[in-house]
Amino acid sequence: MFQRHHNTDDQGGFTLLEVLVAMTLIGFGLAVAFTAVSGTARLDGKLAGHTAAMVLARSKLDEALANPAFVLASDQGEDRYAGTDFGYRIQLHPIQILQPEQQAQINSFKQRLERIDIEVFWGPKELPQSYILSSFRIVPSDASPTGSSNGIKP
Repeated sequence: MFQRHHNTDDQGGFTLLEVLVAMTLIGFGLAVAFTAVSGTARLDGKLAGHTAAMVLARSKLDEALANPAFVLASDQGEDRYAGTDFGYRIQLHPIQILQPEQQAQINSFKQRLERIDIEVFWGPKELPQSYILSSFRIVPSDASPTGSSNGIKP
């Protein structure tokens, strides 16, 4: 009758279409992985900038609060820190604790309070980033008025 011929040379392999589909899927997977890695590197750079700004602001605040008798003046400047140029601004704002009529009733209360704002800024001029650190301190009783130009800079 009829004889079936089985080709014993038949090799089990992939067709060209299967190879192309597999290469396309691998390409998409690599593209997603490279995008994730580059996004992580970009976020790491931003985090480093924010961390450096926080450390700079904290160091300026520590300088300002190190000695209670320190007379502060508003200050600004620029520093290069962790490979980035940072600018900073120290501003002092007097805080009124008691109303004038309350102050008149309590003659013994002579404390003055001021808020210290330290702003650190960095990045390109068209899209600057900033970090603001605020704290309070009691003004020394023999200190000159807040923000005077004869203060000692931290």
